[in-house]
Amino acid sequence: MIRSMTGFGRAEIERNGIGLSAEVRSVNHKFCEVTIRLPRSLTALENQVRLRVQEVLSRGKINITVNWKDGREHEGELVLDEAVAENYLKAMERLRGRFGFAEPLDLKTLVSLPDIFKWREMTLDDEEGWVLIKELIERSLNDLLTMREQEGQSLLKDLESHISSILECLKAVESRAPLRVAEAKEKMKARISQLLQGEAEIPEERIVLEASFLADRLDCTEEVVRLKSHCEQFIDLSRGKEPAGRKLNFLIQEMNREINTIGSKANDLDIARQVITLKEEVEVIREQVQNIE
Repeated sequence: MIRSMTGFGRAEIERNGIGLSAEVRSVNHKFCEVTIRLPRSLTALENQVRLRVQEVLSRGKINITVNWKDGREHEGELVLDEAVAENYLKAMERLRGRFGFAEPLDLKTLVSLPDIFKWREMTLDDEEGWVLIKELIERSLNDLLTMREQEGQSLLKDLESHISSILECLKAVESRAPLRVAEAKEKMKARISQLLQGEAEIPEERIVLEASFLADRLDCTEEVVRLKSHCEQFIDLSRGKEPAGRKLNFLIQEMNREINTIGSKANDLDIARQVITLKEEVEVIREQVQNIE
């Protein structure tokens, strides 16, 4: 299955007055590397989140950030510590009476004093938190997968066009390759006749034998057949249900090997031109495969 490793997903959830949002970003990576940032009260669930992500995604560098939905940095509720405020007021009244200060105590001064306000931490047990986080992560991952699959379909169309170009080049190689044997035979006869300068006649059987040896060295039929088979396998993997990035990467290496062998065997200008085009097409495919899960 063709699915891009680049994508973005986002989701929000709210239950019983608790609201959370999640963002998931992914880019290319050889393996599945997951970085997670959770609110402090939910950090115990980090490993469960990582395992769930790795069940859904097989490759990519994935960053997940979960925040409170309203965007606050602190967790819980800001509350006034009335006992502390009352103690401050009593202490200031004593200071005013003892030293004769006339200035009134204003609200601005009072609220600027330490510990007047405190954060009441939000508490979620692991079971309740996991129910909330799991649904949030599932939604954000689904959003990410939708984007990755859409990009994958675009990649598939482009890859199929390059595979078609490779097959067209192979047709040209197949039509040209048999002519190389006849040409080699004629060149061999001409060169041997020139060397002997007509002093002796060379048996036709000997020329045929030598030409057959040369034909074996020039024959790239097996490589062309294997390369065609690799192209068919490439398309099958690309359209299959399983992530195919690693297999396609290996297949590209095999395709390159066959092309290099065709080029080394052919020793022909027309085939060499096709080999250059083949290498260009495979290189484009190789670069695009790096972004496939």
